[in-house]
Amino acid sequence: MDSYRALVIGATGAVGSALVRELLASPRCAAVTTLARRRVAMFEGLPGQEKLQQVVFDMSRPEEIEREAAMVPGCDAAFCTLGVGQPRKMAKEEVWRIDVESAAAFARGAHAAGARHVSLLSSAAATPQASSFYLRLKGAAEEGVAAAGIERTSFFRPSLLVTREIRYGLQDRLTQLLIPAVSWLLPSRFHEIRVEDLGRAMQINAEQPGRPGVEILHYADFAALLAATGA
Repeated sequence: MDSYRALVIGATGAVGSALVRELLASPRCAAVTTLARRRVAMFEGLPGQEKLQQVVFDMSRPEEIEREAAMVPGCDAAFCTLGVGQPRKMAKEEVWRIDVESAAAFARGAHAAGARHVSLLSSAAATPQASSFYLRLKGAAEEGVAAAGIERTSFFRPSLLVTREIRYGLQDRLTQLLIPAVSWLLPSRFHEIRVEDLGRAMQINAEQPGRPGVEILHYADFAALLAATGA
């Protein structure tokens, strides 16, 4: 796509906000529409902010998400970075509605709006057959997004997301301190990545040609995308 219009859900999260910043700054991205439950000011004053349109509505029902996404005119590339930050603190049914049902509904709506490419923020080792609820959740989300039938589907599977601010208290602080110290001992797919770099990798990938069908990207793929553009 020489020029494209982007549709994003989950834009207020750590990865989603980093992604939106990259899309706004990209000369190839002509417009960015975000779907959210509230209007935010975090993108004000950024380069390309004139390209941003925020669609605000009640996101509690997946069918409303599908309807709003389908109404975005001329959508080319869709990005879903939805996710519950601390799933253990919510009922499993509610987490499933957000991470799985809402992601699938968004993809269906994006397909109806004409999207040719959808990118989903997933997780390393995601699979519907996992014993871990979280990994099973992410695997089911991938299945739901793939079922929407968008021509090109990209699943981004990071491991630890490194943020500038500690978002979830002591456990988050310890994880971000300890995992990077030992991650070099693990397979590369379990290496940590800064949210800014992941958002950039998602934007770069959308602007590169890709084969129809489903592609799965891990840390090595993120690093290759960033290296190829000197990011």
